[in-house]
Amino acid sequence: METDLEAVWGVPLTAARCLRCGAAHLLPGGAIPPLCPACLQGTVEPQPAYLRDEPPEQVLPYRLSERQLAGALDEWARGVWFRPAELKGSVLAARLRRVLLPLWLVDGLVEGTWRADVGFDYQVVSSQDAYRDGSGWSSQEVRETRVRWEPRAGRIHRRYENLAVPALDGHRALMARLGDFDLGQRAAYTPEAVQGGAVRIPDREPEAAWPDAQASFVRAAQEDCRQAAGAEHIRDFALQAEYRERQWTQMLLPTYVTWYCEGEQAWPVLINGQSGRISGTRRASPRQAGVLALLLGGLALLLLLPGGLLALAGAVFPPLAVLGGLLLIVGAVLALLAPLPVIGVWVHNRRR
Repeated sequence: METDLEAVWGVPLTAARCLRCGAAHLLPGGAIPPLCPACLQGTVEPQPAYLRDEPPEQVLPYRLSERQLAGALDEWARGVWFRPAELKGSVLAARLRRVLLPLWLVDGLVEGTWRADVGFDYQVVSSQDAYRDGSGWSSQEVRETRVRWEPRAGRIHRRYENLAVPALDGHRALMARLGDFDLGQRAAYTPEAVQGGAVRIPDREPEAAWPDAQASFVRAAQEDCRQAAGAEHIRDFALQAEYRERQWTQMLLPTYVTWYCEGEQAWPVLINGQSGRISGTRRASPRQAGVLALLLGGLALLLLLPGGLLALAGAVFPPLAVLGGLLLIVGAVLALLAPLPVIGVWVHNRRR
């Protein structure tokens, strides 16, 4: 049965899917954007989507507005030779769109047994002899930190709450670009939190995300066991446990997306709506570099042709040979410089 989105979420939303990347979104009202908010390459069409019968329980609020980001985008877009016409702060700020990304938070009770090697730091003092010119041999005390490993085992009965688990297949790649979010600033969901923004629909339900959730439980239990042992290190941690009273919560992360066009392709720029971190590819324009290369090549040709003629005429009138030689030298230098803009842009874009 299709979900009544407005009744559930409290705002009019339309479910749509990108025909290229397959990302599904809830879009504000009936407005369908020309480009997919996820890939900025494909078009989106309204399509029914599988959704829970309740909205997300929590939302991480935006800390930065579109107006506050305008200056940061302008600063970020600078410093690129042969910068595309659209790679400028005003264009990027005008295209800013809010996109809220889903994240699962899982609670649960871990009960079972564990074993591991725990490490304790200790200091070893030794002396090192060194020969110095003028003063002869001298001894210097050297302190070295080493680790003493001991086996430990025990039982664990601990409840963990709000462990973050990806709700998207590409979550880790997105977080690598967006940076960390302070999940402690989360608030209860309200319809105003998604007003005017696109909401990415999870493509990993809790059942599919359980392996990641279990790994988060293991990491949390490992840290607790290290602290309980009073150790500085832990390795070869093994946990045999049951995971009970599991509860899943969906939270939305605040991001912005904008883009600029270079050639026939749109290049996305992602912004962390909490920290303001900007991530994107700042490309140089091959077309602009090509125009400069043609100008330099044309100017070189204009100098080489008369320079050659004057050099030949120098056999009759020697002063012309000097002028012709100068023109040939300048023309040759310009001919060597002509391909450098294109090569430089190619290297810059390849590194990006």
